Amino acid sequence: MTASSPMADVCIVVEGCYPFISGGVSSWIDWLIRNQPGTSFSVVAIVADERPREIRYEMPANLLDFQVLALAPRVRKPGLRQPDIDPERLAGLMFRVLREGDLAAFDGLLSLVAEPVCSRPFPRFGAPQPPLYSDLTASRVAWHAIVTCYERIAPHSAFSDFFWAWRNLAGSLLAVSTARIPPARTYHAISTGYAGLFAVRAARTTGRTAAITEHGIYTNERRIDLVMADWITDTIDSGLSGRDGRTDVRRFWIDAFESFARIAYDGAHRITTLYGANQSFQRALGAREDKLSVIPNGIELKKFAAIVPQRSGRRPTVALIGRVVPIKDIEAYVASAAIVRRAIPDVQILVIGPTDEDEDYHALCRRRVAELGLEDTVTFTGKVNIIDYLPRIDVLVLTSISEAQPLVLLEAGAAGIPCVTTDVGSCREIIEGAADEHPNLGPGGRVAPAMDADAIGAGIVELMTNEALRLACGENLRRRVELYFTSEISAARYARLYHDLVA
Repeated sequence: MTASSPMADVCIVVEGCYPFISGGVSSWIDWLIRNQPGTSFSVVAIVADERPREIRYEMPANLLDFQVLALAPRVRKPGLRQPDIDPERLAGLMFRVLREGDLAAFDGLLSLVAEPVCSRPFPRFGAPQPPLYSDLTASRVAWHAIVTCYERIAPHSAFSDFFWAWRNLAGSLLAVSTARIPPARTYHAISTGYAGLFAVRAARTTGRTAAITEHGIYTNERRIDLVMADWITDTIDSGLSGRDGRTDVRRFWIDAFESFARIAYDGAHRITTLYGANQSFQRALGAREDKLSVIPNGIELKKFAAIVPQRSGRRPTVALIGRVVPIKDIEAYVASAAIVRRAIPDVQILVIGPTDEDEDYHALCRRRVAELGLEDTVTFTGKVNIIDYLPRIDVLVLTSISEAQPLVLLEAGAAGIPCVTTDVGSCREIIEGAADEHPNLGPGGRVAPAMDADAIGAGIVELMTNEALRLACGENLRRRVELYFTSEISAARYARLYHDLVA
């Protein structure tokens, strides 16, 4: 914290998106700040490393301070100076944080990294000062923590694999624990993980409050990433029963993110999510019932009021709006396109969204298009103005394998466009209505199992070949969005949340 840092009402802490990634949660954060004009904000953007990044958003007028927190900051080479830190204390606290999700241990770690210490072998050289990040990650005491935790957590795995996992997880934890805290009246993390840890640390250090809002469940998304990761080597064969109690490095990664979530839920004052089903995952990791609430997403209807569907003079058009990344499962969408083209030969299949976040995956998807002979059918538009495309989209498709409450479905509904979506997050609730919707407005499209290209393709074909059904589903979805998912409703609920947190 610096003397020149302004005091914001709310400090938003976000990992891996705003303001460097367009769309998705980044767009939601931009919306949130702009729709609370009487509230001042700061932002801590957590990123992987210190390389320069392009800011994709114009900063709102009520955003007072912006800070980048790199999880892998540059580390000076260790020299003769060694921090006079109790190695057993550091190792014990790191174990309890990473393995047990112990909030008291997190408090102990925060205390340790803030305590002024002398250096060895020159204890009288210079005044005691808090250890540097490099002291905690590249010193003898840091090595002792690695070895001790390896022996306690994963002694049957390869030490080299554990070392690199530790360097990432523990290094990131320590970066979060030592970074500058901007002054604010409350701290609002948009996930658990490192953002949740920083918000809880900031609140407990400053005596303020912390809130966590989850769109998707961070631990579930990380579990999917880690189970699919081919850069992690499995060195323990647990057999078909899966009852082997030993921990391999992949399990260490997953357990660490669950531990971070336990600490975040324990230390937060309020925990919100976009729909009720998410709360079962939060409860499973220790979130208390009295902290939980649901605040659905909302959209600005006026942006879509002037959209007039273009019904003639164009090809039948299906579109997916989203980033070209694995979690969106663009491959399944491409595979479903082959099914749709067999039924509707002149169909146009659009992939609307940025392609530069994962260039290897983008190249893979283009190869799939070529392999299926769909070059004249499937088009990757890149980042465009969505409003320009909505008038000529007949059916919107979402093929994600993990979502929360996708804004793109709400925006399609506001434009009267029916959707085919995978059964993830709150997508079924958006398309078919909540269990307590009375009277039920009717389906807004079709819902298919995730990663099932055949079912996705069949849903698209059904809507595209039945105009009466397609128009009815689009109107049903429009009415549902207008009644339950407006920007005004959502913004008012966040205003009340902030009022409660700073009262």
